[in-house]
Amino acid sequence: MTVLLTITNMGVDLDNLDLYSNIDGYTTPFQIDVPRASLVAGYTASNVPDYTNVVRVQSKNKCVNYLDIILSNIP
Repeated sequence: MTVLLTITNMGVDLDNLDLYSNIDGYTTPFQIDVPRASLVAGYTASNVPDYTNVVRVQSKNKCVNYLDIILSNIP
């Protein structure tokens, strides 16, 4: 499945972000090392697992927090 992910407010020290799906309980990233700039500009993820309702964005380095993005208009 392909989705467009955009985060408009993100700390400048975050980078190398991993993307997870709720399908497997956020255990295995489906995309790794996504640059901060890509998510701010609008990142097209083409390998999102089918039936994903929530994408978790989590930094690999400085921050242990994460942001859950609830997907809308999913067929």
